[in-house]
Amino acid sequence: MIRCGQFWSVPVTLTLILVACAEGNTPTGESSADGITGPIATVGEPDIVYAGPTDDASEVFSSNISGLIPQQLTSLGGYVAFPVWSPDGNRVLFVAMNEDSANVMILDTESGESSVALANNGNPADWGPRGERILVTKDDANGRGLYLIIVATGAEERIDTGSTSDAYARWGRDGAAVVYESSRNGNPEIYLTNPDSGETRRLTENSYLDEWPSLSRDGSQVAWASGTEEDKNLWVMNVDGSQKRQITESMMFGDAFPEWSPDGSQILLTVRENGQFMLKLIDLVSGQVTHIGEGAGASWK
Repeated sequence: MIRCGQFWSVPVTLTLILVACAEGNTPTGESSADGITGPIATVGEPDIVYAGPTDDASEVFSSNISGLIPQQLTSLGGYVAFPVWSPDGNRVLFVAMNEDSANVMILDTESGESSVALANNGNPADWGPRGERILVTKDDANGRGLYLIIVATGAEERIDTGSTSDAYARWGRDGAAVVYESSRNGNPEIYLTNPDSGETRRLTENSYLDEWPSLSRDGSQVAWASGTEEDKNLWVMNVDGSQKRQITESMMFGDAFPEWSPDGSQILLTVRENGQFMLKLIDLVSGQVTHIGEGAGASWK
């Protein structure tokens, strides 16, 4: 049975997805965006997309970060996860799932139409810097690896990282780097690879789980989740692996899906509280934590 607040493993993949829950409350000691604690039509231009709960499933929503006042963008009747806004802001890449299948989809935000970009794959995907290609984790005869897929033709190319256990990659806006987690040495660590040359650099090395990396817009910093299962914290480091610093403490999240703000001053996180998944905004200068609302896996425009 799927319970409220759980992540559910789809038979086709091991991908985790958001399941609908009731609205949550603002935690003690945290501010709430405009006093709003749950979904309510968008004021101003939306600047984030995320997976949000509906009555019996989840869909892609957009919202303005100053107050989580969502617009529902999909009505697929199943479950969605990992929405990512295209560089031009006109499309959203996401994973759509039901009991039988999982597909990487592209939503045209003007027409509202969704199309399949990669069938039978429920792994998170990301846009290339010009929106012409997508980056996705895919299993093949050689193991799990990172693939570049041309959106217009569907042509695929595997990135040679020297490993068969790479996953959860994000592509920098300048196109020069892909950051991802890899278990090539038995423990998930953060790596960075040039997608064209294949030049690879290891950024972390410890006994903890280092997962869900994300590159800042200017390509200078990496945010990631580090810790033990269901007890991780947000960390940030320079793109060369130097100056590692812990940002949060005792927030008790598992898969945080960190997402940088366009100016690099804030990070959106997904945090589990009382069986529900909530979006939190972390200010990297002040340390202020703002409760945004219910949802998971947000992407900034």
